Amino acid sequence: MTALTIEQLNVAYGKKPVLRDLTMEPVAPGSLVALLGANAVGKSTLLKSLAGLQHARGKVWLNDTELLSMPGAERVQKVGYLPQSLPQSTSLLVWEALCSGYRALRPDLASAVVERDVQGVLEQLGILDLALRPLSTLSGGQRQMVGLAQVLVRRPELLLLDEPTSALDMRWQLRVLELLHEICRDTGAVAVIAIHDLNLALRFCDWIAVLAQGGLIASGPARETISAELLRTAFGIEARVENCSLGWPIVVTDSAQMRRESNADAIRKNRRPLDAIA
Repeated sequence: MTALTIEQLNVAYGKKPVLRDLTMEPVAPGSLVALLGANAVGKSTLLKSLAGLQHARGKVWLNDTELLSMPGAERVQKVGYLPQSLPQSTSLLVWEALCSGYRALRPDLASAVVERDVQGVLEQLGILDLALRPLSTLSGGQRQMVGLAQVLVRRPELLLLDEPTSALDMRWQLRVLELLHEICRDTGAVAVIAIHDLNLALRFCDWIAVLAQGGLIASGPARETISAELLRTAFGIEARVENCSLGWPIVVTDSAQMRRESNADAIRKNRRPLDAIA
C-alpha cells in the first residue's frame, strides 16, 4: 500500500521555476518523512504546493485520491499544514484559539466533541497547562506547540510541517518527533516535515527526501539514503555517517567546502566602474 505519491510536480514563482518534474518514490502509510536540503531549495514551496497554497502542476495521490485537483474545502479536511511562522500573538486564550479554529474547519461537530478533542491534543502534547493562557504571553516555543496542536486536533491523513521544531529546546524537539512518529504509526497518516537537524531526521524519520536547486536528488529509507556523497552534494559539507554506542546513525561534520572564489573576489569581479555609476 502507498499513502503518498508525487509525480512530475512543477512549481514556479512567475516565470522562475522552483521545482521541476519532481517525482518521489511512493511513501507507505504511517511514514514520518524528513524533507531535507539547503536553504532556498524549495522545501517550503513543496509543502505549500501539497497544502494547496501554491499553484503546482503534476500529480499527487493521497490514499488513491488525486490531491491537486481536489476542491479546497475537501483538501483541508485531509491535509494539515503548519507554516514556519508562529501563531499570531493575540489576547485570545490558547483554549479559545484552538476551539474556534477547529470549529471553523469542522462546523458539523458538536461543541462537546470539539472541546473533548482539543483537551485530548493538549494532553497528548503535554501542554494542557497552557490552555487558559493568552497567546500573547507565550514564548516562541510554546506558540509553536500551540500551532502544532491546531494541526493535530483535526487528525489529518497528511501532515505538512515546516520546521516544526525550530523554536523548541532539545527536550521538546524530542517530544514532538517521538509523538509524530507514534501518531503516524498508530493512525497510518503520513507526516512530511522540513527539518535541518540531520541527526534528528536519522533518529526518528522512516523516509527522507532531499532537495537541491531544481528538484529532488534523493529519496528513500533514511538510514540507507544519507551518505557522505549525498551530504557533499546537497549541503556542501564534508561529513561522515557513523553509528553511536547505542547503534543509532549520526552525521559527523568535518568541514564546509571552500568556495572557488572569496567574497572579496566576487565583489571585485561584479563591481561596476565608477564612471558607469555616475
